[in-house]
Amino acid sequence: MRKTFCICALMFLMSGMLSSCGASGAAKITDEFTSILNKPASEQNIESAESFLKANLTRLNDEQAGELLLLWEEYALNYDNTGVDYTRLIAEYEGEIPDYLTEMFGYKAFEQNDPIIFDATLQVDSVELVSRTLELEDFIVAHRDDQLIQNDALWLYKRYVNAVLMGASNSPVFDYETREFSPQLLDVYDTVISERPDSALAAVLAEYEDYLAELGYILEYDRKEESAKFFETCDRLVSEAELRIYGAEQTH
Repeated sequence: MRKTFCICALMFLMSGMLSSCGASGAAKITDEFTSILNKPASEQNIESAESFLKANLTRLNDEQAGELLLLWEEYALNYDNTGVDYTRLIAEYEGEIPDYLTEMFGYKAFEQNDPIIFDATLQVDSVELVSRTLELEDFIVAHRDDQLIQNDALWLYKRYVNAVLMGASNSPVFDYETREFSPQLLDVYDTVISERPDSALAAVLAEYEDYLAELGYILEYDRKEESAKFFETCDRLVSEAELRIYGAEQTH
C-alpha cells in the first residue's frame, strides 16, 4: 500500500509534541533514530532502525512510539512499497502505540491481505465494498483530530469511494457491451442512501444517481466528451466525499 505521509510533516509534528512535553529523553532518541533514517535505505538499515526503536520503546510513551514507527514505515516504504507487513506491526506494537494507529494499521493490513482491486479487477462484491467504505468513513470521522493518520486514511477512503463509483478497468459499472449501468449496483446505492443518510458516501451517491439518471443509465464510452464527463464527475464526487468529512459540509 502506498504511504502518503511525508517525513518532513511528521517531523514537524514530532518536534512540537516533544517540545510541549519537555521530553528531552525522547528528543534524544528521536535524534538518534532520525540519524539512522538519514542513511540511504537498505534492508540492513531498515532492520537497524526498527531494532533501535524496539530497544527504546520503554523510554517512550505510546504517542512518541507511534510517531517514530510512522517514520520507520515511511523509510521502509520508500525503499520497497510492498515491504511493510501491517499484520506483523500490529502484533509487535499493539499496546505500545496509540490505539487509533493500531486500528489504522488494521485497515491497511486488511487491504494488503484482501485488496479490493487486483490486476484491474474488483475482488469484492458491491455490498462488501460499500461496507468497507462506510466503516473506514466512520473511523476517519471519529479521528478527525488525529493528524498522523489523516492522509493515509483519506487516501484509502478515496480509493474505496472511487471504486464504488467507477468499479475497475476489468469490472466497470457500465457494461462494455450493452453500455448499461449495473441495476444491482443501483440497489446497493439505494440501500446506503436509505440506511446511512448521515454519511458522506450516501450524499455523493445521491448526487451520482442524479447524474446517472441524466445519462439514462447508459454511457457511450466511444464518445470522448461523454466519457470525459464521467471521469470528471467521479473525481469531483470523490473529492466532495472528503470535503463532507473535513470541510464545511460535514455530515456527522
